[in-house]
Amino acid sequence: MTAQTDTSNTSHPAPMFLAHGSPMLALTPIAAHHFLKDLGASLPEPKGIVILSPHWETSDLRITAAGPLKTIHDFGGFPRELFQIQYPAEASRDLVNAVKSAALAGGLSLQEDRNWGLDHGAWVPLSLLFPKLNVPVVELSLPYDSTPASVHELGRSLAPLAEQGILILGSGSTTHNLREILPEGSEAAGWAKAFDAWVDEGLEKADIGFFADPSAAPNFRRAHPTAEHFLPLFFAMGAAGKNVPAELLHRSYSHGTLSMSYFSFPQTAAA
Repeated sequence: MTAQTDTSNTSHPAPMFLAHGSPMLALTPIAAHHFLKDLGASLPEPKGIVILSPHWETSDLRITAAGPLKTIHDFGGFPRELFQIQYPAEASRDLVNAVKSAALAGGLSLQEDRNWGLDHGAWVPLSLLFPKLNVPVVELSLPYDSTPASVHELGRSLAPLAEQGILILGSGSTTHNLREILPEGSEAAGWAKAFDAWVDEGLEKADIGFFADPSAAPNFRRAHPTAEHFLPLFFAMGAAGKNVPAELLHRSYSHGTLSMSYFSFPQTAAA
């Protein structure tokens, strides 16, 4: 899979999967930090943003309610400067209603949540992509019983919104084992690169069935002791429509084991 950087070949940005890594991505000038800034400068401005984060897990599918979204600092042990970052995005009523209508048309139930805002899985990458805060944003939750197929189905239900210029984003990581992180700048672990190679193979096939049993992948439980950071990949994949191959936009590794892989899913097939 060849890395690409030009996402401006359409009038609106394609669905994407973003690695958010450590919350320190917002401040630390690693390769992924610079990539996100450059990507944001090159993207056509979307009409709205829908982002699915693994840091909001719920019993049912939820969406942030219309209004200003609070910045949630859902972590500890980091420098004060990180806690001072605010990303006061606005969830417009039109965007909330559009997402709810699309989900309903796809046979899914979606409840508004007035207590949540943007957790770091959302605001960290968004603050680098869209620092001007000039685009409405909503966040979706990840139900506890999610599977690659169910998250893909959620993305498929929102494919019509992507065709209308709303940016659909899954945020997570293709490898996420915090027990084995190394000092920043360490060489990438072999098992992490091997797992990414397996992911690339499946995305090239553009078949959600390839991912039906992730536990069968090499080093799956080493790459993902729990699966929540892996699942948002399939949200972006589904939002592009059926059988749309991914484009690898960037890949680097943070702390030697966190894959900072970014994929675009250009909508070349009908949803």
